[in-house]
Amino acid sequence: MLDDREIIERCRRGQRQWMDLLIDRYRMPLYSLCRRLARSRMDADDLFQDTWVNAMRGLDGFLLDHEFRTWLFAICVNRYRDQFRRRRRWLQFIGRHPAGAPEDDAREAIGASAPDPAAGAVARAVREGVREAIGRLEDDFRVPVVLHYFQHLSMEEIGGVLEIPAGTVKSRLARAREKLRVALEETGNGRA
Repeated sequence: MLDDREIIERCRRGQRQWMDLLIDRYRMPLYSLCRRLARSRMDADDLFQDTWVNAMRGLDGFLLDHEFRTWLFAICVNRYRDQFRRRRRWLQFIGRHPAGAPEDDAREAIGASAPDPAAGAVARAVREGVREAIGRLEDDFRVPVVLHYFQHLSMEEIGGVLEIPAGTVKSRLARAREKLRVALEETGNGRA
């Protein structure tokens, strides 16, 4: 199986059909990131598509000694930030505020099956409370949480994506966990 660097080199030599292999390889992790960043499924679909378009356009500038996944996620987060800034300016102009937490996709809504219906309901309520609490975090905290806990990136990889030091990532994650703990305790979804 070809690694990412070999595929990218082939794409750079004009064999763009190899891009399909990269898209297939990173489709699920990237879409998962888009779903967790965007406020709606439609916004996530747009972000996913926009990220790939920008990745294909910028492929010649990709440095082969870097990890493709980190580079791709950085494009996604930057595109998200651009969309968020445009939306925030537009919403201020028309006098509305953005929607709250992102809608669930089917896999998340189903969750793990529980033999006891009451236990399943409690587990779903806790998951929903956590999702809502994460959705209310400021992006400086929410994005590192999503990248670390849902995309499984290391502190260094997140630092590369966000262009901040790994120590700052660690600090933001610690602050985010504290904010989440407080929010969950306030709603009754946290541990007493």
